[in-house]
Parts: sequence; C-alpha cells; structure tokens
Amino acid sequence: MSKRRPDAVDERILRLLVRNARASWREVGDEVGLSANAVAQRVRRLELDGWVTGYTALLDPALSGDATSAVVLLSTTTHVANSEVEQLMAAMPQVVEVLDLAGTVDYQVRVRVAGPRELYDVVNALRALPGVTAIETRPVLREVLSR
Repeated sequence: MSKRRPDAVDERILRLLVRNARASWREVGDEVGLSANAVAQRVRRLELDGWVTGYTALLDPALSGDATSAVVLLSTTTHVANSEVEQLMAAMPQVVEVLDLAGTVDYQVRVRVAGPRELYDVVNALRALPGVTAIETRPVLREVLSR
C-alpha cells in the first residue's frame, strides 16, 4: 500500500461516502465534477491505499431492542496487558465501541443494551475486568450525531 495522501477531490469523495456510502458513483460524480467511472477508480484506489477500510449499515437501536446506550469510562492499572483487556471487551456483544485514550481515563467504552438491568450487568462485567481501577458510567440521553 502506498498510503498516498488524498487530493482535494478525493477528500470531497470521502466526505460524501461518510455521509452516504450507498450513493451511486454518478451521484458522487455529479457532486465533485467527475464521471461515474472516474469516481469508481478513485474510490478503488482509496480502498487499496487503506483510506477506506469498509462500509457498514447504521441501525436504529430502538428498533433492534437496544434502546439504552451509555459511555463507560475505565481506568486501568499498568500491571495488566492492554491487549488482554481489549480482547475481553471486544468479546462482549453489548460493547459497540472502544477508544484508547490519553490522560487519567484509559478507555471510553460505548455500550448498547436493552435497558437498565442489562446496563447494570454490563457495567459490572466491565468493572470485573483484570486491572480495572476506576469506572464511571454516563447514560446517553440522545444521539446528536453519529457517522
């Protein structure tokens, strides 16, 4: 992979794909002033260069039964391998995002659960992970932006 930096047109294409990855090459091309074939070639190159790593569908949590979302902040001791804690979090189906942070908090963990009882169980499972020294849970009131 060459990891070539995207030019201004590539960056516009990337922003359009983030907004709507299902847009046709023609729709994207109309926005950036290129033909559908030229857009397809650029996107293939951006994929090969590693700028686009995948496509996903965003589901409405309320429809799937996972109506409660929370952010859990974890602090850990330095005596436990990060990879072990990260693998254990990744194995939990309710964990939808894990961010490794700098500062006094080591991880920001986003969880999606059916309700308060399941949130309680997930938070206790996170608290029991090896090396966790502090935990703070913040229920999400509403999602303002999700991409």
